[in-house]
Amino acid sequence: MGRGPSALTAARAQRALRAPLGAAAFLDGSVVHLDLPQAVFDAMLEEFDRQQAARGLAVDTRRGRERLARQLRASSGAWPWEWTPSHFDAWSATHLRLGRTRATLRGYQNAIVAFCAFVADARYQWGEVCERLFGMVPARVTHELNLVRHKGDYEGRPEANRPLTRAEQDRFFRVVDDRARSASSLHRKGAATAHRDAVMFLTMLGWGTRRTETAGVDVDDFRRNAKTPQFGRFGVLVVRNAKSFPGGPPRRRSVLTVFPWAAEAARHWVEAGRSACYPGVDGKVLLPTERQGRITPRQINLRFASIRDEAGLPDYLNPHCLRHTYATTLIEMGWPMALVQEQLGHTHVATTAVYTALSDDFKDRVLYQSLGMDWDDDAGVVR
Repeated sequence: MGRGPSALTAARAQRALRAPLGAAAFLDGSVVHLDLPQAVFDAMLEEFDRQQAARGLAVDTRRGRERLARQLRASSGAWPWEWTPSHFDAWSATHLRLGRTRATLRGYQNAIVAFCAFVADARYQWGEVCERLFGMVPARVTHELNLVRHKGDYEGRPEANRPLTRAEQDRFFRVVDDRARSASSLHRKGAATAHRDAVMFLTMLGWGTRRTETAGVDVDDFRRNAKTPQFGRFGVLVVRNAKSFPGGPPRRRSVLTVFPWAAEAARHWVEAGRSACYPGVDGKVLLPTERQGRITPRQINLRFASIRDEAGLPDYLNPHCLRHTYATTLIEMGWPMALVQEQLGHTHVATTAVYTALSDDFKDRVLYQSLGMDWDDDAGVVR
């Protein structure tokens, strides 16, 4: 009698365990490769991925590091055992010319640091393989003189990531409203998209969510808050896919609802607007697309840019400005910095401070009130 499926599976598993892995497969010498350098490089990356997985790094982090290693290989025209600091320097300079921020470039460089440390580690035998096959060994091409250092609390573009002024908010959401109103009155195909966009950007402004977080919101992520019964089931937004630590899984946080208009917009969309605009859509997705899928961060960028340009706002503004606006609004309302930090999901209060840029109107109001003078938001100072 033949062996059953379970026996065959076990036999295959045993053969797989006995087969040489990583560098050992090349030291074995029993396999002939048509393109030996490419085979060695691919095997390096495969074992590097296993090593990163053993450290518990997320799949996206591992894939990103592999992409950057392949990118350096392509841009330099050299294999890892041929890399020199000059190759790495030229690759880094190219990213700077492309407009990468210092923080982004540092992340890219750290990926190469990790890969070079792996292939140069004698415990993984890649040095022995490369010396035997190519007469060269992988080297650590990074050092303290060609890596970006972290010298400041904030390394982004200050002009791009800032809160919107009141005038800019009015202009932006006026276009949002006009698009939805016009499309609905003319029965245009884009009516559903226009209404979804309105809810999407109000959600980002009303709960301070990032693009990825906003795209991942489900209807059931809204919960009741016993302390604010006036908001009904929209008293809390549970963010399930908040920004993770490097290499870690997404974090979670609960954002308390602060603004009645945000709760009302979410309620109207969930109870009536979503099903009317997207009949038959998955019952859990808050912000669907015309193809009944989930909107992506890239689509959020494109929708924001389209509205921003129509509103005549500076082209460096991006959706993250709505999160900055949310944080600044809470500070101007008198919220303690620690509570704003919790709402935004920041680990360090210094990060939250970067998000706050008090408006001129607010500073004028505080100044005049400290001098015993009344302030009217519409008319200005009143003695």
